[in-house]
Amino acid sequence: MVMLVSGPSLAANNPEGYFVENEHYFEQDVSGEGFAMVYQKVNTETLQLQNYMHGSGSMDSATLINSSQEEKKYYKFDKNTGRYESKETKVHQGEISFVEQNEMNYAPQSFAYGTGYYAENPIVYNSKLKEKTQSKSYQEGVSMHHQIEYAQGFEKDIRVNLECIESNEEGVAGHGLAEMGIEETVTEGTVHLGELLTDPDGSRGWKDPLIEIDENYVGSFTIKKNMKLCAEKSKPKGPKDWLSCCVGGYSEMEDDDKIWGEKEIFDCTCRDVAWGDSWSDKSREQPL
Repeated sequence: MVMLVSGPSLAANNPEGYFVENEHYFEQDVSGEGFAMVYQKVNTETLQLQNYMHGSGSMDSATLINSSQEEKKYYKFDKNTGRYESKETKVHQGEISFVEQNEMNYAPQSFAYGTGYYAENPIVYNSKLKEKTQSKSYQEGVSMHHQIEYAQGFEKDIRVNLECIESNEEGVAGHGLAEMGIEETVTEGTVHLGELLTDPDGSRGWKDPLIEIDENYVGSFTIKKNMKLCAEKSKPKGPKDWLSCCVGGYSEMEDDDKIWGEKEIFDCTCRDVAWGDSWSDKSREQPL
């Protein structure tokens, strides 16, 4: 699935993230038998990746995670002169990429600890297989989710790419990317796949998404799925003043604000008309 969206001019940041200029690289290759539990979370100022796995049995897994945050420098192009302005503008840019190949087969495992009671009474690990990967791009308002639970076995390849280039007041256009691709075979388990797209700054929030995909499978399945969202973000707009004439004068007021003439606004005639007979003493402010 590929979607091209005209993104919001200015949107929410990751509540668990913040800007620190860095490059992060993580590589892992694990194989063996026993019990394993893995928890991985990577944040940037606007992006988030979570990956979780636990289970008893055998596993052969390889994981690669890259992330970075940097402050990019841009020079605005002047169409009139055909040159770039000398003043530079800075924009935050973040990226996260995740690739994993994992094959697991469930089997109860026991382990004897130390030389005391648990040496003679080994602890039995009897956990069915679970793995979950979730990615979020907060400025695009998109979330992609994949989860396997209670499985006897699975072979899975998954990739995630997240990118966010913020727009700014100087006219640099932003760009966002969220992508997840999955190829897997699951034996006797449950699978959940989901995607949400919503306006992170709107009143609807995550409760009323523009796009909602919710898929659940119970049993043994072979699944191949690609999800991708791209967004171009325009120049951010500043907050609207409660009375636009306070910024540029009456002549620059928006039409919706020109209910009263300039004279009526500043001699408080508009207040008298608006209050009417509901407030008799105009010398005092009307309570809220």
